[in-house]
Amino acid sequence: MKINFRKIIHLIGLFLFTSNILSCDKEQPLRLPSIFSDHMVLQQNSEVEFWGKAKPFDNIIIKSSWGSYSETKTDKSGNWELQIDTPSAGGPFQVEVKSSYDSKTFIDVMVGEVWLASGQSNMAWKLNQCEGCIDNQETEILNADFNQIRFFNHPTDLSKTIIDSQKWKIVNPENAAERDGEYAIESFSAVGYFFARELHKKLNVPIGIIGSYWGGTRVEAWTSRKKLNEILAYKLPVTNQKIISAKDKEELSEFYQKYNDSVARLNKEMFGFDSFDLPQDTNEKTQEESWGEIILNDEGYSDPNFDDSKWNQWIKIYDITAGSETSNRFENILNPKDFLLHNGVLWLRTEIHLEDLSSNYTLIYENGADDTDQTFFNGKLIGNTYGWNKERGYFIDKANLKLGKNTLAIRLSDLDGPGGFNGKILMKNENTEFEIPIESFKYKHHAFFLDGKLIVHHLTKKELAEKSNYIKENIKRGFSTGSPNEYATLYDNILTNLFPYTIKGTIWYQGEANTVNSSEYQMFFSAMIEDWRNSWGYDFPFYYAQLAPFPTEGTLGVREAQRKTLLETKNIGMAVLMDIGEENDIHPHNKQDVGKRLALIALKNQYDYDLVASSPTYKNHYREGKFLYVNFEHIGTGLVLQDGENIFEIAGEDNNFFPATVKIQGNRIRLNSKHVEHPKNMRYGWKNWTVGTLFNKEGLPASSFTTLDE
Repeated sequence: MKINFRKIIHLIGLFLFTSNILSCDKEQPLRLPSIFSDHMVLQQNSEVEFWGKAKPFDNIIIKSSWGSYSETKTDKSGNWELQIDTPSAGGPFQVEVKSSYDSKTFIDVMVGEVWLASGQSNMAWKLNQCEGCIDNQETEILNADFNQIRFFNHPTDLSKTIIDSQKWKIVNPENAAERDGEYAIESFSAVGYFFARELHKKLNVPIGIIGSYWGGTRVEAWTSRKKLNEILAYKLPVTNQKIISAKDKEELSEFYQKYNDSVARLNKEMFGFDSFDLPQDTNEKTQEESWGEIILNDEGYSDPNFDDSKWNQWIKIYDITAGSETSNRFENILNPKDFLLHNGVLWLRTEIHLEDLSSNYTLIYENGADDTDQTFFNGKLIGNTYGWNKERGYFIDKANLKLGKNTLAIRLSDLDGPGGFNGKILMKNENTEFEIPIESFKYKHHAFFLDGKLIVHHLTKKELAEKSNYIKENIKRGFSTGSPNEYATLYDNILTNLFPYTIKGTIWYQGEANTVNSSEYQMFFSAMIEDWRNSWGYDFPFYYAQLAPFPTEGTLGVREAQRKTLLETKNIGMAVLMDIGEENDIHPHNKQDVGKRLALIALKNQYDYDLVASSPTYKNHYREGKFLYVNFEHIGTGLVLQDGENIFEIAGEDNNFFPATVKIQGNRIRLNSKHVEHPKNMRYGWKNWTVGTLFNKEGLPASSFTTLDE
């Protein structure tokens, strides 16, 4: 029997939309999801979906000012759905939706091209995320004035309530300049904007972008439980009705809780580790209060009299290979190849000698501390901030000062990406200002961050190094309950509010959160793409940004998984970012090229533009004598090498790789090395952090790749 996924997904969307509405009665008003609002953009030349809630068995009529008309009846619960034909691009139009007792009219409706923009923080990154966060930021904001580009942003909220007040917004400098409010409702994605701007300028039609992004989230959170159950060894609860009901959610919560309790017991028995839940409230003020109150078996660490003699001394390191100081970062003192140490809780203590007690002091963390800190001075909590990019300025009352030795203690927790201090640590009063050098601190890594929990280990740095591999192989994994990274959480609480709104396609920028399980990424990513297409009911194009190079272990693995997905999944495209990575920032400032390269793929594949849209892609290779020749597809008008480090390598039968001499010969490259007499394989850019040097003449960089698996 053929399953009607479109009908199933419509029912899911209808049920979820109405789940927060009081039970239907005769006075039930006409309701539509908030994605239908003034200024919305509808997909041109389509049968676009409308759905909502009204009185049971009532007549629903939709009329548009372009002349289309459609009607239906609500079911016994008051749910309704229907389609209405749209014309070629144009507007502004009006759309009226009527029941027997109520009506709603939407004005300034445009008909054009609608794309979903999704992923994690690099897609969520706004034009005015923070000062200097985007190349040419001031000019871009000032020039972001396009009446025919509109955004609808889903807020980062799991309660499914804030979405009810969201509306479509027109791109203008005022909206572009909006920084984070409580949920950043007004602002919009920089990548999404640059993508839309490129399409609008080329097509000269209205462009609608539906924003659905959440920083630090893995691909598993964006995938349905039904799809995950096809690939996971254990099974998540899914009701036969395919509807996420209150009872279903309760069952799922109970399942997660029991599973995680058993995981915590096993880790306690095996390693003596204690598990603590993170504060989960999405309100930052509440988050800070919760972080300030949480105790992680670390009572006394802030006490001036605590004996920290067994803690390690922070050593300032200059990374010669990177050519930059990394002294204030977690990665400076912890093994960057160990995923358990990428994030977690670090305690730091130092002594500060003061002679001037005449006035109050301010303790400053320039450019913030990544991600959250609780700071104590002489045992008193003076600061508690949640937010990696917020500069700290903590007040120290002169009554809390001591002549001579004072103690500064900091609990610094990093939950995603690079961690540590983003700049200098300073103290100042009315008379003086001085820097507290990072190498003056002693530190103790106190807890891992794993699956939404803090795992307190009480191991020394030496013990961590000795037991690291054993811990990684044997530690039990749980679910990130109550967090946006829980399996299917974002699918259940975000995407279901958006489909089946008719879209042309999707752009995606994500993968940083999956560097810890990069070997599984291709499986999960491919499954998610298929899952979304089933949810919308049609095979829309899916275009994504490959991860830019970055030092985090696993970045190369995700890049390679994304490259292989491109080769094995239909109707997709990949924008390569090998040239725009930033070694000390996981959020590259060049968002313009990301949006433009995604738009190039769409313009060629969806809108029939005759242009070069793809990066050079490995085709095949062969050996002639001491040389290895590599052929490429998508070379455009030719291949070109840019100045930079030589990142080509070749190997013989033993697969020991050596740097290769490279020469472009027409549509291929020739490689050789004096260390490899009979070359067999090659690789390019085969590092987490590197800078691409191979391009086509249209300026599109080749992806990192290896021939070992080809």
